[in-house]
This record gives sequence, structure tokens and C-alpha cells, in this order.
Amino acid sequence: MEIRLAQEQNLIEVIYIVRECAQQLMEKGVRNWHNTQSDYADISKDISNNYVYLVSIKKVPIGTITLKPDDSDTNKTNIDRLAIFPHFQRRGYAKALIDFAIAEASKKGSTAVRGTVPCNNKSLCQLLEEKGFKNLGASGEIPNEMVKILFEKELDKSL
Repeated sequence: MEIRLAQEQNLIEVIYIVRECAQQLMEKGVRNWHNTQSDYADISKDISNNYVYLVSIKKVPIGTITLKPDDSDTNKTNIDRLAIFPHFQRRGYAKALIDFAIAEASKKGSTAVRGTVPCNNKSLCQLLEEKGFKNLGASGEIPNEMVKILFEKELDKSL
């Protein structure tokens, strides 16, 4: 497995992976993905800013993650668009990406890593808790499937 910064020529691959995962989640009842899918321009801008990473196996992209400074506190890193192509899920790649996110954020001097999860995506909530993230509670408004849970992991400054 290789994790590397995405390049502009990887834009379509990133979009494809994110959309396939979004479709799968919507089929499972995680409804708010249709409102949070990033568009071409958002992902392109994040690639230009060196925030988007691709996960590949034998040079074939199978996943992606976006790591960027938090809008309200630039000392914190946000995890966004964590997506593993459905065929490759449940093989530990998401865990590896979260570990990668923690290490990258620490290298860049972040004090914490954050992410929001749809309240009905129980498996991702459980994964983040297993990785030491604290559930900071829900935010959002009705309807319930639009409520997101904020997770945060404080980083060890001695790393």
C-alpha cells in the first residue's frame, strides 16, 4: 500500500472513489452524503493546496483522504473525504489512513485532528473511537440524518 499526495491528473480518480463510496453509503441509509459530496472545483482546489492524498495498491488508486487546516483553528487538522473504494473496504485501509492522518498532522505541528461523521454512519464512528478520537457530540438540525457528530483526537506533542 502506498499513500501519496494526489496530483491534478488524479482528480477524476479521486472524484470517482468519493462518489462510489457516497453511493454505497446512501444505499446503506447514510443519507446526508448527497448533500456533502464535493464537486470538481472543491477537490481540484484541495489538490492544488496539497491537501488530498491517494491510497494505491500496485499503482491502482483505491482510496483517498483530504487533510486540511481547520477553518476555525489552524492548529487543528480536519479529516475530510475519507473514502475507500467499496471492493477494498474492511481490509484495514481506512484504519491505515487514519493513522497516516494523525502522523501527518503531528508532523505539521497540529495540536489535534478532527472529523465530522454523519450520525447514522455507526462503523466510522466506532473506528474513530477505536483510534482514540473523542466524541464531542452532535451538531446539526432536523432532519436527523443531517446531524453530524464531531470527533477530535488531541495529538501528543512529544511525537
